Amino acid sequence: MVILGMKKVLLLFSAVGLLAIVTLFFFQDSDLKGRFRLGDNSYMEDVSIVQKKGGATSFVVNAQKAIFVNASDVQLTALNMFFPEKAMTVTADSGSYNTETKDLKIEGNIKAKTKDYDIVTKKLHWDAVKGLLVTDDKVTILGSRFYVEGDDLTATNDSATLHKNVKAVFNGK
Repeated sequence: MVILGMKKVLLLFSAVGLLAIVTLFFFQDSDLKGRFRLGDNSYMEDVSIVQKKGGATSFVVNAQKAIFVNASDVQLTALNMFFPEKAMTVTADSGSYNTETKDLKIEGNIKAKTKDYDIVTKKLHWDAVKGLLVTDDKVTILGSRFYVEGDDLTATNDSATLHKNVKAVFNGK
């Protein structure tokens, strides 16, 4: 009888210990990068990148596939980005994200949609430190009552400027 009681006590302590270890593992506050290491050309599917500034979400990038080119560069395919502050959705064929600088370069069939206008271009670069969205390529902005086309875009949270070859057509009431 004493041996049977001792086995129950050991089993109880083992179960409590295992539960404590599992709880610590799941509730620890650490960066996902610290939990596992990805080698060059490793990849993940259905990836989301959330970039925050001051606790608020700046943008969310969802990609069909993320290939880790090296320790800081991630190649993304089939992008879908959402900018909550502007209620803007951007889709593109591909892009690259730098995990250290938080810069994002997107390319190929870029289409941005808001409730008021659509933007089309071939390349965009997000400079996270400066908070700038830039491109040297042709940009087309199409709204319900206007059409703007030009080259060399610089955009901040507050404004967007086309610097070269600007053509604008407004259809008033």
